Amino acid sequence: MNPEIFGWEHLTFLAIFVVFMILCLVLFKIYAKSRQVQDIIVRSVGLLLFIFILWNRIAICISNHDASHIIPDTFCGMSGLVLALAVIFGKRDNNVLHFVFYFAILGGFITMIYPDFIGQSSSIFYSNTISGLLHHSFSFFLCLLLCVAGWFHPNIKKWSNVAIGFMAYITVGAFLMSVFGYDDAFYIMHPILSGTPLTVWVLIPVFAVLYFGFMGIYEIVRRKIHKPGNDETYSKIQKVLNEKF
Repeated sequence: MNPEIFGWEHLTFLAIFVVFMILCLVLFKIYAKSRQVQDIIVRSVGLLLFIFILWNRIAICISNHDASHIIPDTFCGMSGLVLALAVIFGKRDNNVLHFVFYFAILGGFITMIYPDFIGQSSSIFYSNTISGLLHHSFSFFLCLLLCVAGWFHPNIKKWSNVAIGFMAYITVGAFLMSVFGYDDAFYIMHPILSGTPLTVWVLIPVFAVLYFGFMGIYEIVRRKIHKPGNDETYSKIQKVLNEKF
């Protein structure tokens, strides 16, 4: 019997990875005190994510007998690749992170919970399956690590980065369909879940509502914390957190 969503293989993987992720984040906060050490760890996780993405794309190429599949054709796949490269070669809080972070953390989280590709073989360790699970999970993990390490700070003023990133994805998708003959890419033609209307043209308005809703709440909380009257309290809280963790 093939692995199923919320089957024992999926839940076991999820439990192991969540424990691993929490443990790594706690240890990072406790021991990675210097900026240099933090950067080395963050870039190393980015490299690991790149390896998982490459593994996944090569596995897909082999199973489809088509080398053109080396180019990711989904938001999650492309976001994992772009996120990894932005972390490996970019600086802290670079402009690329201000669009790819949101795609990667949302796509990574949703796919961890609902990996619709998990039943493609009789074993969860089938190369396409396990590499897919790992690159989605590490995309989510790296996004959390960027926040803990201070590598990324949400900024509503950079909302245009998200729009530019989305248009770049759609352009790549159109290229893959017109040049390489893909049936679909980035859900331009077909929904993310069969039997639903969830093509990219439906998903993007939903994503926009989530993005601006999150940014609105984030800005309200940030401004409240950094009000002149709260600066001293905020500094004390930060000092305690740094001493404890």
